[in-house]
Parts: sequence; structure tokens; C-alpha cells
Amino acid sequence: MIRVGVIGYGYWVRTWCEISWKRQVRQLLSLRFANRAPGPVTDSLSHHTYVSDAYVLFNDPSLDAIVIATPVSSHFELALTALQANKHVLVEKPLAANSEQSIQLMEEAARRERVLMVDHTFVYTGAVRKIRELINSNALATFITTTLCALTWDCFSTM
Repeated sequence: MIRVGVIGYGYWVRTWCEISWKRQVRQLLSLRFANRAPGPVTDSLSHHTYVSDAYVLFNDPSLDAIVIATPVSSHFELALTALQANKHVLVEKPLAANSEQSIQLMEEAARRERVLMVDHTFVYTGAVRKIRELINSNALATFITTTLCALTWDCFSTM
């Protein structure tokens, strides 16, 4: 079982947790949440542990990984502290406020042989997978720069 501490409890964390729970990932995940102002907790997440201080999670030897879903201004400090506590880390995008901080986090993860991953909200959706498939198959022209605007993302959700 992978034991995960979650810092923050915004829309994407709730969605990720609920989807993971509904897809029977509950056999793989044990969650603990740290959040200053917890929002409404759905029935599927009500049985998890909640703490008010993220540092409780960093010091918990039973946790394998930390998910950070907080404002970007806190990403670097929280991710670095988690890595220094020998936790694997998943950070909502962006990884940090600047490239220097990102490089420092990558170096710390490599030094400690920990996984450091950035979550890109739509990276695993059908639309993004289809675009990648089209690009990789050379079905489209050669791209120098690709920009995807998701103002009406729902139109892609059935792909």
C-alpha cells in the first residue's frame, strides 16, 4: 500500500482523490490531509485522517509520498521539506516559482533517490492523448511550438 500525505484540498485534489477512490485505488492508497481551512469532505473521503499542520505529514514515518496542491508561492518550501524528509513528491503545476528553485528540487530528489513529479491536470485526458498520438504518428505538420488553449475543454472530453 502506498501511504500518501496530501497538502491542500482544492478542487483538483478532491477530484483526484475521489476518482482514485472510485476506481478501486483505495487498496493502494492511504491518505492523510493537511489543510488550514478544510472544505466540504465527500462521503468517499470522510474516513481519512486530517491534520492542520503539514509538518506533521513530513515527520510521519508511515507516509511514503506527499502531494502538494497549494499556491505556487509555497511549492518550493513544501516540496524541499518533503524531499528532505525522504518522501516522494507530486506537486501541482507549476513545480516552483522559478527555474532555479525547480533545479534545486530536482537535484535534491536525485540526491535522495526520490521521485519528484509535476501534475499536469489534463495530461492524461483523452484529448491530450489523442493530440500526442497524432503528433507522434506524423499525421500533422511538424511542430516548432505547440500551444493548446483549453477555454472550452469540455468539447474535447469525449475523445
